[in-house]
Formats: sequence, C-alpha cells, structure tokens
Amino acid sequence: MKPYTYQHRVSQLDDMDDHSVLSKSKLHGFYYYAHMLGIYYILDLIYFNQLGTILANSPTISAVRRDGILMIIWAVYSFTYPYTIYFAHKFGQKMLLVFFISLPFVIFPWFTIKYQLGFIPGAFVGAMAFIGFMKEVSYIKHCKKPISLWEFFIYMITPALVFYHDYPKTKKIRLIYCFAKLFNIAYFDILGAIIIAKHIEPQIIGTSDLILQTVLLLFPLTAFWIVLFFLTFENILNLLAEITYFGDREFYHDWWNATTFEEFNAKWNTVVYAFLHTHVYLQLQEWKIPRVWSKVLTFAFSALLHEIILIIALRQFTPFMTFIMLFQVPVMMALRFLKNTRIGLIYFWFSLLHGVPIIVSYYVLV
Repeated sequence: MKPYTYQHRVSQLDDMDDHSVLSKSKLHGFYYYAHMLGIYYILDLIYFNQLGTILANSPTISAVRRDGILMIIWAVYSFTYPYTIYFAHKFGQKMLLVFFISLPFVIFPWFTIKYQLGFIPGAFVGAMAFIGFMKEVSYIKHCKKPISLWEFFIYMITPALVFYHDYPKTKKIRLIYCFAKLFNIAYFDILGAIIIAKHIEPQIIGTSDLILQTVLLLFPLTAFWIVLFFLTFENILNLLAEITYFGDREFYHDWWNATTFEEFNAKWNTVVYAFLHTHVYLQLQEWKIPRVWSKVLTFAFSALLHEIILIIALRQFTPFMTFIMLFQVPVMMALRFLKNTRIGLIYFWFSLLHGVPIIVSYYVLV
C-alpha cells in the first residue's frame, strides 16, 4: 500500500463551493433550512434575554472563559515550539530532535494540571499538542530537502498531518469564502455552547442513573457532535485551507453512510487517518508485521492518544474509552457481513447514538 497522497478535491458539505456534493444535491435546501433554524434559535434566546444567563450559569462555559487566555497562549506556543524541530532537523541534531519531539508530552500534562484547566480547555491543549507531534514526525520523515522558515510556518497551519514538499494548491484566496467560514465558526461556537449549557449539563447534573442519563443525552449529544463536526471539519479546516492555498479539502468522506465501524473510522477524519495510515500502519508493514495486526496496533495507537488526552483533561485514569475503541476491533471483524447493507447502516447509527452518551455518562459518574 502507498502513503496517503493529496489531490485537488472539495469538501463534500461545503455550502460555499459550487462543486461540492452538497451544492449539487437536490436536498441542498434542507441544509439552509437547518442552518436558519439554528440562527433563529439563538436569536430567540437573545431576544428573551436568556442567552447570557444560560452561558453564565454553565460550569463548562465558565471554565472556557476562565481559561481562554491560557488556551490562546498554548495555541501560540503550539505554532512556535515546532521551530525547535525545524532547526534541529536542519542542522542534523538527532539527539535534540528526540528531546524536542518528546518534551510536549511532559509540558502538556504539567500545563494542564498546574493551571487546573477545565475539561474543554484541557482537551484543546492535548489535541494541539498531538497535532504538533504528528506534524513534526511527518516533517522529520518526509522532508528531504531544506525549506524556508516561511514554508515551515505555512506547513504548520496547513490542515494536513502528512508532510509533502508539493501540495495541490489553489490559485487565490476568496475573501467572501473566508468571511462566510468565520461567520459559521462564530455561529457553531455559540450553538455548541448553548447545547452544552442548556441541554447537556442539566441532564448530567439531574440524574445519577446511567441508563436514564444515557437516554436523556441521546439527542443533545448527537446534536453537539454534529455541530462540532461542522465547526471543525467544514469551517475551521476549510478556512485554514483557504488562507494557505491548500487544494485538498476532502477532510472526511461520507461517514454518515458507513455500514461498519471500520468504514466509519476510515471516513470520518481523513486528516488523522492520513497520518495513521502513512506513519503508523505502513511503518508496521515495513517491519513485516502481519496486515491484521498492523491494523489492530494502528487502532490501539489512536486509542492511546485519545486516552492520554482524557486522562490529563479529567485528571483520572479510567481507560473506558480505550476499552470501547479496542472492543470495536473484534466487533468489526465479526460484523463484516453487514458492509453495504441497510441493516449495517441502521446498526452503525444505533451504535453511534447510544455509544457516545454511554461513554460520557460513564466518565461523569465514575
């Protein structure tokens, strides 16, 4: 198998690109209908003076406000620290490379615990640390000729985790496109905050029964998960791609049509999938690890990264997420016969709808 390669592609649900699957679909109008419902929902809360009260009374949103400056500091650090890797690689200092690439695994927990970051700020810090780690690993492995400081900076903000000297490029930056993405980022941020404060936290605080809490969280968590998906993959990544002239906007495939979780894991986040495939799976294949075990170990590596973020952000060791992710491996193998079937699609959505609330409820109640 070959390393992941980039090519000129558009994001499937990009409402600002006439070539996207969404723009060409006859169901395009439903997207704007849902979008407008969300906007009017926010305006309704503003009109009746409820928005400020709802957000002010939320422990989660209060933690984000309290730790906002620290999150900005960490974001700046995340885009400047990798220059240590750049110079160590440029001057062939292998020991320094190992030291600098390992140091964030110490700084990230120290920073999160010392400043008592809330869950979302802590998860943000962890995610940024691992994004930097993956970019640095790919740069070290794939950079075969020197690049300038400016080119390295552009690479660090390009929404790609696999380094290449030549990415597919667009010809210009569309200002209207950028403003539309900025508006959507603000919109989905506010909508996500409202869902947390008004619909998720009351259900978590209101009951200690795992089954009841799972049922009550089905709708709000699904809504939040979809909002988070649009915020991240459809707006933040597309905005970064636009300002860096990055031509491959296929940050996900049609994961909503997945009929197995093996298919879902390959489709829902192609940004991380590209790194895992190129630098973990193919590396294991080079070491003559059997194909099945290479897949299992790649999956375990991904689960480990998720678990480390949860351990530090929550300040507790309850590896339930890792258990759930690894439990998918035998389930995926056993249910391959459901691939490309209607039953498989129903099973996928049933598992997704119930799995996320169960995981959240478990971590809240333990």
